[in-house]
Amino acid sequence: MRRKIDVDHKDLRILAILQGDGRASYAEIAKDLDMSEAAVYSRIQKLLKNHVIKKIQAILDPEKLGYNVTAFIAVTAQPAKYTKVLEDLSKISEVLEVHDVTGQHYCLVKVRTKDKEELAKILDKIGALDGIISTETRIVLRTIKESYDLPI
Repeated sequence: MRRKIDVDHKDLRILAILQGDGRASYAEIAKDLDMSEAAVYSRIQKLLKNHVIKKIQAILDPEKLGYNVTAFIAVTAQPAKYTKVLEDLSKISEVLEVHDVTGQHYCLVKVRTKDKEELAKILDKIGALDGIISTETRIVLRTIKESYDLPI
């Protein structure tokens, strides 16, 4: 289990600013928090080192890049091979998320593809993985909300 990292109100404010604009400069953050740029830099480095901030990256619009199909795939696997199944699923480039879940299925996988034919190929690839018993796929018709922001 991951341990919780202590963050104070200034760290939380830095995180909130970066969630809203990952390109915010140290100067902008420092001005907003009435701190020095060096102090902001130090805090951000601490947050990165402790993996509170996992990564700073651009969030792309998949549809503008031709990734028009989003699907969630519920996977059932052989218990003895489950760890390897999770590793293998994680290596597929179209797989964006792999979640170990409770319930009828073992894990839930989110994929994005350019079209249904590409999705079919991914489903064949997943179905052929050693240890997969079955899959159940849901294609997304519309996305009402998709956010990466935590409510801090």
